Amino acid sequence: MEQKDSHMDAKVLGTNIAKYRRAAGMTQEAVADKCGLTGAYLRQIELGFKVPRLETFLKIAEALNASADLLLADNLSTAFTTRSTELSEKISALTPDKQAFILDAIQMLTEGIQKI
Repeated sequence: MEQKDSHMDAKVLGTNIAKYRRAAGMTQEAVADKCGLTGAYLRQIELGFKVPRLETFLKIAEALNASADLLLADNLSTAFTTRSTELSEKISALTPDKQAFILDAIQMLTEGIQKI
């Protein structure tokens, strides 16, 4: 079994930061100002040229109102848990009938995959 490299992928991190920044409707400059950074430095982070220090990373997460695990999704082993949490939140926002439909579909899929 191939072992995944445990180092941080700066490009994936930067892409996630950019994704959540856009979702928050914020410009790079607005986020940079909130974090005490320059717009140029935030651009380098989003492009994957720089990996921020932990303190800076946490400031960015706070400015975007995004949890650290969301920003690290697809970068660390927590990606599956993060995606599962996001889907759970989306299901919770549905009407009870639609929730039941989705949960029944998931149950059928999991039962089917176990037979393979």
